[in-house]
Amino acid sequence: MTEREREILHLIRENPMISQEEIAKKIGITRTSVAVHISNIMKKGIILGKGYIINESPYIMVIGGTNVDIQGFSRSELRAHDSNPGYVGVSFGGVGKNIAENVARLDINTKFITVFGNDLYGEKIKDHLTKLDIDVSDSLILENEETSIYLSILDSNGEMNVAISSMEIFKKLKPEYLKARNKKIEGAEIIIVDTNLETETINYITNYNAKTKIMLDTVSTKKSEKVKDIIGRFHTIKPNKIEAELLSGIKINSDSDLDRAGKFFLEAGIKNIFITLGSDGVYYINDKKKGIIKNPKVTPVNVTGGGDAFVAGIAHAEFMGKDIDEAAKFGIGASILTILDENTISDKISVENIENKIKEMKL
Repeated sequence: MTEREREILHLIRENPMISQEEIAKKIGITRTSVAVHISNIMKKGIILGKGYIINESPYIMVIGGTNVDIQGFSRSELRAHDSNPGYVGVSFGGVGKNIAENVARLDINTKFITVFGNDLYGEKIKDHLTKLDIDVSDSLILENEETSIYLSILDSNGEMNVAISSMEIFKKLKPEYLKARNKKIEGAEIIIVDTNLETETINYITNYNAKTKIMLDTVSTKKSEKVKDIIGRFHTIKPNKIEAELLSGIKINSDSDLDRAGKFFLEAGIKNIFITLGSDGVYYINDKKKGIIKNPKVTPVNVTGGGDAFVAGIAHAEFMGKDIDEAAKFGIGASILTILDENTISDKISVENIENKIKEMKL
């Protein structure tokens, strides 16, 4: 679809009874032009007919955080308690938002529920996501609140040295808000949730596990503690080694320890487990397969979005019915493309580019 078609479709999704005159006023074009665009959308099979009945293709729902990313990059060895030469970048981020954007770039219908402040940054992020055809119409918008901010400092190797997150706004996304959107949430093929949400909200989302697959991004060691008592209610999890140790209670120092941790999660009820091992690769296990895929040697430019791209990659593979080993490879391919890019979300992310990267790296 064209950018204008996406804009019109977003308005129709928000209000299926909207008139062509109202659409024309909102986006500043003539009613005749609106009619032409709607006709083109109908020809593509996205709108089924009069009344703007939208042909809803299968979709992935992401529920999680979005924020303004402010990143400081040091040009040389990072010195504490000193002014470091470098440069500062401002972009839109957040675990949930990054996953949703990567999923959408993999040609999957994507819906995203998050919390925006009613401010300039919130408007800009919404506009950015809408242009990517990500449906954010069910997100919570709070008056007199500021959109979340994430501030990080990266060393000359692109590794994060320290970060500060201001994400109190996500405490306002309560189960009551999601309950009013039950049909939309339970209609997803996959629900992806991150632990920036409050414990009660995550717990509520897991109630959908009888109807759909719920995938968890643990985000951080501290935040992963929120799900320790309900870990078995997720279909898929992607902790790193430290998070896996916390959740399983098993210290991981060897491949046999990885197997023990993996079996712990399987016995808890999880179907697919991916434990990321940093430069050592990814361990995966389900009831049919297990293994470790080593990471190829690459020089990262910015590692910040690598984990989010990995989650989007394994979600795409699950959506397409791929085996767990193929999912791990696809996730690694997506992650490599991302960490080789200066931006947290690489504009090179696509199914074709990931498949080519997998072949190039001989994964």
